[in-house]
Amino acid sequence: IFAEDTRVTQVLLNLLGIKKKLYQRQKFNEAQASLTALKYLKEGKNIAIVTDRGTPLISDPGSLVVDNIIKSGFNVIALPGACAFVPALNMSNINQEKFLFYGFLSSKESQAVKELEELKNINFTIVLYEAPHRLYKTLQNILKILGNINISISREITKLHEEVFRGSVSEALEIYKEVKGEIVIVIDNNKNEVDYEVSFKEVMDLIKLGVKPNDAVKYVSKKNEVSRNILYSMYE
Repeated sequence: IFAEDTRVTQVLLNLLGIKKKLYQRQKFNEAQASLTALKYLKEGKNIAIVTDRGTPLISDPGSLVVDNIIKSGFNVIALPGACAFVPALNMSNINQEKFLFYGFLSSKESQAVKELEELKNINFTIVLYEAPHRLYKTLQNILKILGNINISISREITKLHEEVFRGSVSEALEIYKEVKGEIVIVIDNNKNEVDYEVSFKEVMDLIKLGVKPNDAVKYVSKKNEVSRNILYSMYE
């Protein structure tokens, strides 16, 4: 059994009465772990990959080991397990028809900002994992880049102090100046489709009343918060 932390997994094995050799598998030793795993597979043995919490490979170590096993021609069977972003989505009260699980933003500030700039253009619900000491800064960046949109913050899911926040980014900033525990942020980045036909009709109605086309387009685009260029192109 290849475990993220052998001490944590040993507790589970003891409870279940399972006696198997444990190997540590973390980011720093994945290459060596994959070689050891392949050695046992070539001997006809079965191996298991487990993680402390959640699901292996989902923001946890294991990708390199699984990749090498598949490329070497061995079969991989995945069993569903606990995964924090799924219950966080379920409890968020945010649209779940289309979502992007992004995991952790970069630990480098400039790169994290760049990633949020790219995510801004995705018309899906976005799911992030975040470390407690970085949560406040991440919320500030979300406010700056994505705006004061609705989010949910799930903390310590399935544990004694589980809590779920639902509200705007600015409201979250008032609450989460200091926080502990494992955190999932669900971001409502779903943009409503703009009905330009309605806005264009308003433009034409104003023009019929004697308003100059340029002034009509400027007025309606500002009032309805729609693209001035698109309205211009529809008029032309």
